[in-house]
Amino acid sequence: MNQRTLLVCLLSLQVTLLSAQTIDFNAVRSAEQLRAGVQSFHRGFFNDAWVSLEKAISYQPSNSLAQLWLGRAQWKSGYEQEALRTWKQVLDSGKGGPLVRDWVDVLTLRRGLGAELAGPSTWVVSSELDGMAAGAYPFRRPTSVRPRPDGSFWVAAFGSNEVLHFDANFRLAETLRGGLAGFDRPYDVAEAPDGTLFVSEYGANRISRCNARGDKIATFGSARDGGGNGALLGPQYLAVDRRGYLWVTDWGNARVVRFTLDGAFVQAITGVGGPTGIAAYEDKLYVADRPGKRILVYDLNGNPLASLGEGVLQEPEGLSFSPAGTLLVADQNRILECDLDRETWSVRGDASAHARRLVQQATTVNGDLLAADFDQNKILLLSDVTSLYSGLAVRVDRVNAVKFPEVYADISVENRYGRPVAGLALANFILTENRAPVQAPVLVAANTQVKSIDVVLLVERSPALDASLDDARQAAASLYGLVTPVGRLASVSASERPLREDDFGQARLRFQRDSFQTAATAAWRFDLGARLAGDTLITSVGAARRAVVFFTSGSLGQRPFSTYSLLETAAYLRNSSIAFYPVIFGTQPADEDLAWLAGATGGRVFSASAPGGMQEVVRTIQARLGPLYTIRFNAVTPPDFGDRYIPLEVQVTVQKASGRDEAGYYAPATTGLPSSR
Repeated sequence: MNQRTLLVCLLSLQVTLLSAQTIDFNAVRSAEQLRAGVQSFHRGFFNDAWVSLEKAISYQPSNSLAQLWLGRAQWKSGYEQEALRTWKQVLDSGKGGPLVRDWVDVLTLRRGLGAELAGPSTWVVSSELDGMAAGAYPFRRPTSVRPRPDGSFWVAAFGSNEVLHFDANFRLAETLRGGLAGFDRPYDVAEAPDGTLFVSEYGANRISRCNARGDKIATFGSARDGGGNGALLGPQYLAVDRRGYLWVTDWGNARVVRFTLDGAFVQAITGVGGPTGIAAYEDKLYVADRPGKRILVYDLNGNPLASLGEGVLQEPEGLSFSPAGTLLVADQNRILECDLDRETWSVRGDASAHARRLVQQATTVNGDLLAADFDQNKILLLSDVTSLYSGLAVRVDRVNAVKFPEVYADISVENRYGRPVAGLALANFILTENRAPVQAPVLVAANTQVKSIDVVLLVERSPALDASLDDARQAAASLYGLVTPVGRLASVSASERPLREDDFGQARLRFQRDSFQTAATAAWRFDLGARLAGDTLITSVGAARRAVVFFTSGSLGQRPFSTYSLLETAAYLRNSSIAFYPVIFGTQPADEDLAWLAGATGGRVFSASAPGGMQEVVRTIQARLGPLYTIRFNAVTPPDFGDRYIPLEVQVTVQKASGRDEAGYYAPATTGLPSSR
């Protein structure tokens, strides 16, 4: 080797040694553990994510990104107090910013720590749909507004002879005019369970039943149909009671008339005065008497029970009920609320600065109020002032980048109190990577469009349930037959060491056999069984409404929460949109903690012997609204063979409320080519 070659080798060695000295191996290890933690999180393995992220922080305590993700993993695992502690540490270090402060505020509020500070709700007009505005659809004289479960709503436009369907963004979706015969002064709309519509026609003195296109299927109530007790004169508002009868306020005849859904006359309540609004709630009927300035209360057989509002009401018209069971009354330019248990009245919304004559109002699926202003040709949206200015709670729930650069993001959208926000379209979302807009976004699943369900049957393996084992086996077979046509079903045994007895997709006979094969024991563990059932649902892929159905004797056993507390169990299920449905076998009432857990997760308690059986359970699961939206898009960030952390920002805006989240993901390690821009 000559001197020149030797000198080059020595210089190369020196450069290599100097380079090695500058590598921060702890930072490298921290980055590796961050990558592992984020990937585990997006697969639904939150405990694994927690371990990896703690390692990332141990290697590099200044890794604030790992701390943020650790808080996410703790929150998803049900350890909300730990998540709060982690996020507050980030804030104390000066690295959190407004987004982390928002996470802390929302979680504090939901845990009840800030609820007492909120005070009574004040409702204000947040948006308007003006039929007289330039460029708007020119509807006239709205008399009724009826929200739908998907966030959209019907409007009966008395002055323009049409029924209008608007989406949650106030965009016109369709116009119904009653087919060739047309509508004659439509006053109210009521949607039947099968999706058909009842429309009261004030000008034609009749009720029309219409299909989804607005074509009339049948009409009834007109004197031309035979007159007599069923004849109407100026029909106004409609209500369908829990027994399946249609009620209408017959203004011209000063009475309330009951029909079957097929249009057969049943009865008339006379002597009402001037009946306007009507609402059926539980086993009572409420009728607004505008000239009498009162609300009349009847049972569902038409027997008078009471009157409300004397001395409070001025010109009551439209009636509806809030989700809390309070009565809402449109009274001139304000909306009053009556707590029926306490018989107290309060002003729910004062629209005097915006409205002249409110004739009907109703609560939307998102918890706002829609109100029809007859005189000013407007539909008003009233919102709780606290939610209006504090915004939405938006979370990136999961990112699937297996087919990178094609990426799927599950995004949770709720209000500050945890109520899912429904009716959003792609236009409500802005997705960016490193502040650059993603390519070709598509809303592939909205929460109101999800029809499939994922259910885990959790079986209490105790001697107490074995006393009703035959009934439980039959109920499991029924559950299988009801779930599998519309979703997937798995089973977990809550034994001393809980087991996943069947994964999704097993045959009926095997499912029925395996769900009860573990030996019964008095030492069975509820908390471990519920956790395993939740794990089964969280790690499954696909948009579905998630539920744990728990077959139980009503007791929680000897050590129900020795590993995971009741609060941790509830948070674990709730934060992953899993509802809990105990089904009680036998005569023992449900344990109070069971009932609380069901309510805290959006579920409810059923009796195995109640009418409807498993059919009612499955129907309830299908009807429950979750918060998730799934958006597919093409990434714009080079993946660097899966080593680069790709920030993902999501902004959601609906009406005047908004919220945002900042998360991120890694592309697969085998992907090396940057996506097209």
